[in-house]
Amino acid sequence: MTQAKNDSPVLGKISLAGDLGSGKSTVSSILIERLGATYYSTGAICRAIAASHGMTIVEMNKYMETHPEIDHEIDDGLRALSDKNENMVIDSRMAWHFVRDTFRVYMTTELEESAKRILRANREGDHAATLDEMAEEIRARKASERLRYREQYGVDCKDLSNYDLVVDSTYASPEDVAACILEAFAKWREDRSGKIAYICPRRFFYPDEGTDEGRAVKLSALLDEGQAVGEACAVECDGEIYLTDFAEIALAYAFSDLPLVPTRLSVGTKPTGDFVRMTDTL
Repeated sequence: MTQAKNDSPVLGKISLAGDLGSGKSTVSSILIERLGATYYSTGAICRAIAASHGMTIVEMNKYMETHPEIDHEIDDGLRALSDKNENMVIDSRMAWHFVRDTFRVYMTTELEESAKRILRANREGDHAATLDEMAEEIRARKASERLRYREQYGVDCKDLSNYDLVVDSTYASPEDVAACILEAFAKWREDRSGKIAYICPRRFFYPDEGTDEGRAVKLSALLDEGQAVGEACAVECDGEIYLTDFAEIALAYAFSDLPLVPTRLSVGTKPTGDFVRMTDTL
């Protein structure tokens, strides 16, 4: 994965959605610096609204299910960004829907890692005291937001087909994630075609049988020489990602200690058969 040059920024808008605790704020800071972009965050607005009402974020999300005027106020601000002629990074669940002509990015992260990060951040409005409590709070917030957006807008913010790029931050550094976004953004600006995901190798579950580790070793050698070896295919089910084809490519990236695997990712049900989590075998 190469990194965009500071002296030749790509012009345009990036809308950044994603899982709670996926590192959107940190990655946004890097993108802003590299692109010379301005920053817009609906998360900060929602936390301020919650605090002004004496509510936690979870309580505010439940309140917003029956008080759409708050969402509408935020939405109007997002729509107005469409007419701004400047580089912009928009950290928002719904910017991909409301802001025209944005490069639509979704950052995904395993639930447990999300919970750990949010606990460490100790942000205002987050009141869970344990990892289990935080994980449950994240589930509740996701369910509330998903229901609200379906009812108000008829869209599913977790539907990965909405996005031009899905990138996994579970085991990748913010710098790796930002570099991935910048490279994909530059390509998107050229032809506006194709959707792709980049997944951390250790997050995959791969088939217990039928995976040719010898071929993976050979592909790893090609990666070490700087050659491309193709894309893996996988399906996401309830936060877990199962390799369905070209598992050797994912293993090759793991053997070469590369942070992200180019992946054709869909959302569906768990494939049949036995699977092994890659992080348990490396």
